[in-house]
Amino acid sequence: MTKNRKIISIIIAALMTLTPALFSGCDILNNSVIQDGVFVEETEDASRPEESGDPESDEPQVNPWQLRFETWPLAFGFANDEGSMLIHVFYDFSDPDADQDNNPAGSESENSGELYGDDYDEFYDDNYESFNYFAQTGFDTDAFTLAVGPYGQLWPIYFSHWQQEKWGNNGRENAYNFSNLPGFIFGQKDWKLSKNQTYLITDMGPLLDAVVAITPSGWRGNYPPLDEETVASIEDYKERKIEWTQTLGLTQVGDGLIGLVLFEQQGSDMLFSIVYMDGEKTLFWDRPATYNEESTWRVGQGAEPGRFEPLLLARFEEGLILILTWSASESEISIVLYEEDGVFKQAGGLLSERNKP
Repeated sequence: MTKNRKIISIIIAALMTLTPALFSGCDILNNSVIQDGVFVEETEDASRPEESGDPESDEPQVNPWQLRFETWPLAFGFANDEGSMLIHVFYDFSDPDADQDNNPAGSESENSGELYGDDYDEFYDDNYESFNYFAQTGFDTDAFTLAVGPYGQLWPIYFSHWQQEKWGNNGRENAYNFSNLPGFIFGQKDWKLSKNQTYLITDMGPLLDAVVAITPSGWRGNYPPLDEETVASIEDYKERKIEWTQTLGLTQVGDGLIGLVLFEQQGSDMLFSIVYMDGEKTLFWDRPATYNEESTWRVGQGAEPGRFEPLLLARFEEGLILILTWSASESEISIVLYEEDGVFKQAGGLLSERNKP
C-alpha cells in the first residue's frame, strides 16, 4: 500500500508540472523563422505566459486570454476581383471518402490528392486543422458576421455557401484563382471590398465597444518614420540603436501609434519590433533572428523584415489586441498579438498564412 501511494504521489506531481504549458501553444511564432512557409524554431527560448492565481490552490489556473480566444470566432479570408465576396480557404485531407457536396465542412475535395500529390506542404498537412477556427468549432459559419479590413474598416457579411475546388486551381490564394479554391464563401450587399485584400472574419458582438480607430499614416509599405523623440525613447528603452522606423498607424483617440522598428545589426544578431505606444503604455513584439544574406526573417527578403499592415486594434478587459498582416515575396501571414505581462505575445493558434503571389 505504501509503495502504491508513492507511485500515485509521483504521478500527481508530474501532472502538476504540466499545468503551465496549457496555454503555451499561443506562442508559435516566438523565436521562429519562416522558411518556405514552415516555421523553424530558433535557439533562444520563447517567453511563455506565467501562471497566475493562488499557488496553493488545487484548481488549474486558466489564462483569461485563452477563454476569450476559445469563445471568439476569428478567421481570415480575402476578397474576389469584384469585391463582392470573401473566401476562407479550406483544404481538408482528413477524410478522402467524404461526400463534399453534402458535407463540405468536414470533407476533402475529390481532386485534392491528384492536384497536389503526397508532398503537399507539410506545414498545412500537419498543422492546418489546429490553426483553423472552423475546424475547432464544428464549422459554425453563422457565427461570422463581420469582416475587418485595413485600419479597422468594418463590413457586415453573411455566410453564402461552400465552394468546391476546381481543376483550374493553381494553389495560389489570390483574387485571380478565387473561383478555383475550396473554402467558405461570405457575401456582403451594400459596399465593395478591396480586390485581393485580406480581411479578418469574425463576430460583430465582441468588437462593438472594443475597436480602437486607426488613422493610416501611409499605404502599402510607404510609411513615414517615427519622430525623433519617439526613436530616442525606444533606443533608451531597448538600449540598442535603431536603423530605421515606420509609422504604421495613429490612433484617432489619444496619442497612440503603431510602429515598425528595425534595430542596428550586432554581429549576426538581428532584431525588429512591432511597437504600440500611447501616453500610458509601451508594448513590443520582438522578432530576433540570425543574419542571413538572403532570408533573415522571410524567404527572399534579405535582411529586411517585410511589409506590415494593421487590420485591427481593440481594447478588452484583458488588454489590447493587435492584428496585422505581414507580407513578403513568398506569402502573407496574418498574426494576432495580445497584451500580457507588459509585452505583445503572439496567439499561435490563430495564425494564418496565404500564398498569394
